[in-house]
Amino acid sequence: MPSRRSHRKSRYGCIECKRRRVKCDESQPECTNCFNRGTECFYAPREVEWVQPPQIVSSASRPKSPASSTTPSSSGWMGGNDAQPQAADLNLSDMELLLQWCSSTYATMAHDRKFEHIYQYILPKEGLEYPFVLHGLLALSALHLARASDPAAKARYFSIALEHQNRALSLFRPVISSINHDNSHTIFAFASLLLQLAFAIPPCSPLAEAHDCVQDLIQAFTLCRGLREIIGASWHWVSEGKFADVFKQVDDTKHWPLPETVEAALFQLRYLNESRGRRFEHHDADCYGAAISHLKDMMEIYQDKPHRFELALRWPFGLESDFLKLLKEHDPMVLVVVAHYCLVLHHFRHHWWMEGWSFRVAHSIWDQLDETWRPCVYWVVKEVGLEV
Repeated sequence: MPSRRSHRKSRYGCIECKRRRVKCDESQPECTNCFNRGTECFYAPREVEWVQPPQIVSSASRPKSPASSTTPSSSGWMGGNDAQPQAADLNLSDMELLLQWCSSTYATMAHDRKFEHIYQYILPKEGLEYPFVLHGLLALSALHLARASDPAAKARYFSIALEHQNRALSLFRPVISSINHDNSHTIFAFASLLLQLAFAIPPCSPLAEAHDCVQDLIQAFTLCRGLREIIGASWHWVSEGKFADVFKQVDDTKHWPLPETVEAALFQLRYLNESRGRRFEHHDADCYGAAISHLKDMMEIYQDKPHRFELALRWPFGLESDFLKLLKEHDPMVLVVVAHYCLVLHHFRHHWWMEGWSFRVAHSIWDQLDETWRPCVYWVVKEVGLEV
């Protein structure tokens, strides 16, 4: 009997089994049919196809993908030694001011509750696209905090407010020369914030007592003149923009008459202007008369509208350049008219950013007028609380 041979697997079976057309038993080392017959077992060779085995790469030599630093390790997001992305440090001072604006200050800036959402939500959102608006909001928030702080904190918040105001102005100036349909409404909103800043800064200053309040008022009025030109150039866009409702829903109706004492004071003021116009050729009665009429109009509107403090800001917007020029020269007649404007400031004295203006301006005017002019403002300065 022939020796048993190595039996390799074949795709076709052995030649003997194929010839005999019988099933080849490939499970045995040698085909049983061939073994029983004592014949040599041949299997057709199979082509062997070799595949390169996958290469095992150690974790130390494996290159990291760009996003590997943000991929959680086996120990989770908080574990592992891979470097994690670093966030910028938080500016806690700015966050405090923004929180102050969105929770409190916004409500003190809106002259009507139905417009509070504009100040609380829309203006901060505008500030993300136009940073000068955001800096303006933060400056007002810092001043608001300064009003309710101890002397040390007041000085710190006032300094922060000036930084944000200066930053806002530096970012705002390049935009002025390129007013268009898209940014006109934002520029108008920031103009309103600038006016409120102009009135809020002097009373919050640690050196407020040393300031010439009339000079502070002149600066605010000068700002009004400049902003009036800017707004005038874009009014056709602003009146149709996202803040259009602020203008369309303004109620300037006059339901209540002026108090008799105020009416009498304005009558005396008009009489003084007209009589001096007849007596002195250089007296510009028309210039003074326009300011007096506009002042009376503002007073009549706010008689039944105690929260319409924007009327106090509207009066300087209506002043002519000649009136402002005379104010800078400390013209006595102009000072007398401005002293009567203190009645408007006194009416809105409960708003923190207008608090103290009426008393301080009246006091400064009283000091600047001589004995000839003081009787013209005596009732007014007494009305705002000045003891004379």
